[in-house]
Amino acid sequence: MDDAALLRQTIRRCTAILVATITITGVSLQRASEAGLLLVISTGTIVYLVNEFFIVAPTVDDSDDRLEGE
Repeated sequence: MDDAALLRQTIRRCTAILVATITITGVSLQRASEAGLLLVISTGTIVYLVNEFFIVAPTVDDSDDRLEGE
Protein backbone atom coordinates (compact mmCIF):
# COMPACT_ATOMS: atom_id res chain seq x y z
CA MET A 1 0.00 0.00 0.00
CA ASP A 2 1.21 3.47 -0.70
CA ASP A 3 1.44 6.23 1.90
CA ALA A 4 -1.82 7.92 0.87
CA ALA A 5 -3.80 4.68 1.23
CA LEU A 6 -2.27 4.02 4.65
CA LEU A 7 -3.09 7.56 5.74
CA ARG A 8 -6.72 7.20 4.61
CA GLN A 9 -6.99 3.88 6.45
CA THR A 10 -5.54 5.42 9.62
CA ILE A 11 -7.94 8.37 9.41
CA ARG A 12 -10.92 6.01 9.00
CA ARG A 13 -9.84 3.95 12.01
CA CYS A 14 -9.24 7.02 14.20
CA THR A 15 -12.62 8.45 13.19
CA ALA A 16 -14.30 5.16 14.04
CA ILE A 17 -12.62 5.09 17.45
CA LEU A 18 -13.78 8.66 18.15
CA VAL A 19 -17.35 7.88 17.07
CA ALA A 20 -17.40 4.72 19.20
CA THR A 21 -16.11 6.61 22.23
CA ILE A 22 -18.64 9.42 21.86
CA THR A 23 -21.59 7.09 21.31
CA ILE A 24 -20.65 4.77 24.18
CA THR A 25 -20.34 7.82 26.44
CA GLY A 26 -23.74 9.01 25.23
CA VAL A 27 -25.29 5.62 25.92
CA SER A 28 -23.88 5.60 29.44
CA LEU A 29 -25.28 9.09 30.14
CA GLN A 30 -28.80 8.32 28.86
CA ARG A 31 -31.43 5.84 29.82
CA ALA A 32 -31.55 2.68 27.71
CA SER A 33 -34.95 3.53 26.24
CA GLU A 34 -33.68 6.87 24.88
CA ALA A 35 -30.35 5.61 23.56
CA GLY A 36 -31.60 3.32 20.76
CA LEU A 37 -29.90 5.12 17.88
CA LEU A 38 -26.69 5.54 19.84
CA LEU A 39 -26.62 1.81 20.50
CA VAL A 40 -26.99 1.09 16.79
CA ILE A 41 -24.22 3.55 15.88
CA SER A 42 -21.83 2.27 18.55
CA THR A 43 -22.48 -1.37 17.60
CA GLY A 44 -21.89 -0.61 13.92
CA THR A 45 -18.70 1.27 14.70
CA ILE A 46 -17.34 -1.52 16.87
CA VAL A 47 -18.15 -4.10 14.19
CA TYR A 48 -16.35 -1.91 11.62
CA LEU A 49 -13.27 -1.63 13.83
CA VAL A 50 -13.14 -5.38 14.46
CA ASN A 51 -13.48 -5.97 10.73
CA GLU A 52 -10.72 -3.45 9.92
CA PHE A 53 -8.24 -5.01 12.32
CA PHE A 54 -8.84 -8.57 11.10
CA ILE A 55 -8.57 -7.77 7.40
CA VAL A 56 -4.94 -7.34 6.48
CA ALA A 57 -4.33 -5.75 3.11
CA PRO A 58 -1.59 -7.42 1.09
CA THR A 59 1.53 -5.34 0.83
CA VAL A 60 3.51 -5.14 -2.34
CA ASP A 61 7.23 -5.28 -1.83
CA ASP A 62 8.65 -4.19 -5.14
CA SER A 63 12.06 -3.12 -3.85
CA ASP A 64 13.63 -6.18 -5.54
CA ASP A 65 12.08 -5.19 -8.87
CA ARG A 66 13.60 -1.73 -8.67
CA LEU A 67 17.04 -3.16 -8.02
CA GLU A 68 16.80 -5.49 -11.02
CA GLY A 69 15.86 -2.62 -13.32
CA GLU A 70 18.95 -0.58 -12.48
